[in-house]
Amino acid sequence: MSADRLPALEAEARQLEWSGEELRERLAEAQAFVAGFLDGVATDPAWLGPPDGVPEPTLPERPASLAAALEELRQVALTAGVNPVSGRFFGYVPGGAVPTAAIGDLVAGITNRYAGVYLASPGAAAIENLVVRRLRDLMGFPEGAWGTLQSGGSLATLTALVAARDTRQMARWGRGVVYSTAEAHGCVPKALALAGLAATPRRVVATDGRRRLLPADLRRQLAEDRAAGLEPWIVVASAGTVNTGAVDPLEELADLCAAEGLWLHIDGAYGGMFAVTEPGRQLLRGIERADSLVLDPHKGLFQRYGCGAVLVRDRQLLRRSMAISGDYLADVESDVPSPADYSPELTRHFRGLGLWLTLRVHGLARIRAALEEKLLLAHRAHALLSRVPGLQVGEPPQLSTCVFRVDCPDDGPTRALLDRLLEEGRVHLSSTRLDGQLWLRVCVLCFRSHLEHVEVLAEEVEAALQAG
Repeated sequence: MSADRLPALEAEARQLEWSGEELRERLAEAQAFVAGFLDGVATDPAWLGPPDGVPEPTLPERPASLAAALEELRQVALTAGVNPVSGRFFGYVPGGAVPTAAIGDLVAGITNRYAGVYLASPGAAAIENLVVRRLRDLMGFPEGAWGTLQSGGSLATLTALVAARDTRQMARWGRGVVYSTAEAHGCVPKALALAGLAATPRRVVATDGRRRLLPADLRRQLAEDRAAGLEPWIVVASAGTVNTGAVDPLEELADLCAAEGLWLHIDGAYGGMFAVTEPGRQLLRGIERADSLVLDPHKGLFQRYGCGAVLVRDRQLLRRSMAISGDYLADVESDVPSPADYSPELTRHFRGLGLWLTLRVHGLARIRAALEEKLLLAHRAHALLSRVPGLQVGEPPQLSTCVFRVDCPDDGPTRALLDRLLEEGRVHLSSTRLDGQLWLRVCVLCFRSHLEHVEVLAEEVEAALQAG
């Protein structure tokens, strides 16, 4: 290794350091790119089509212009698949990503503050802590509760179940029983496996006609398991299932779990944030009594993907499960909470900035109005679809999801209807199976979805049905 190479290496390395003027020029290019994208959102398809003909991304050795890279990005990433920022995107569980969240990411990325440890960036940690405290208060959790922002519902669920796991000695894990319905999200068994609880007995609790957990069946299984020498442990309840938006009887389950000494985990990734609205608060009564609660701000608070959250009723338990220490961390120890002490992550993105900026700029009142609008729009969609001849429409929405299918015992016509809708591309729906039958889902949650888009949905469905 020769020092003679230093001048040439430095000259090349300094190209990474854009000047203020160079940065402004690149930001202007990026601004034009995203502004052009947003200009087309109102008219672009919600389903862009399959990946046929989409080029593979490249990584050349030599530098390229930002303009060329953005054009390649457009061709590779923005010409196929779903368009989840469209107001006509009703598939899966939409979010939409308000621009303030993206601006927060831009600022977080460029300033690159380390949000994991308080003394490394007190302001960044303070913003993360404020957002967690705000979520805690909005959900009605007590002051002794705490939480963390995570990448999404999966990691949030893992965090919650590790905290629940640590309430017991390892020798007892194999006798502890986990209870949920068949509607529970797939992240639950995944989190149990990652937490070392894959062998833990699991019970599937029956549901009623609206796919809500039946407490009577849960009580029966608790008694049977205790009689068999097992130890009932965790109940997983849903505050909005993905399939139909079903909400389990949270208040009754909270009473039951308190009486039986069980950990109540509530999956509110999809529906939990509706609790900030008056109708949602009534429907979700009892959510504030959970031992752990998962929320997804990248759904119900319209953040970009990668912003989930978990709240745990026992702050100290969460910290004991997550905090680490080491000689190399002695310089940053503090009495003020560090986000990393409550999270599986140590190095972590400053994801709280986008959420803080959204709430700071728009205010909760605007978010609350948008969420209540989505509840009403789902009922409007249900009413409009119920008027379409030839459709079988499910129960009225509990939250912002309704389901329907072609009124035919065979799945073929329903599949053909979905194919025609996707081929047209103006609206996007996703499908699911309920009691063995294929159903189409309408989930209204994108912040850009309004009455006009729901009306287009009903028109497109009726036209596609007639075309068949």
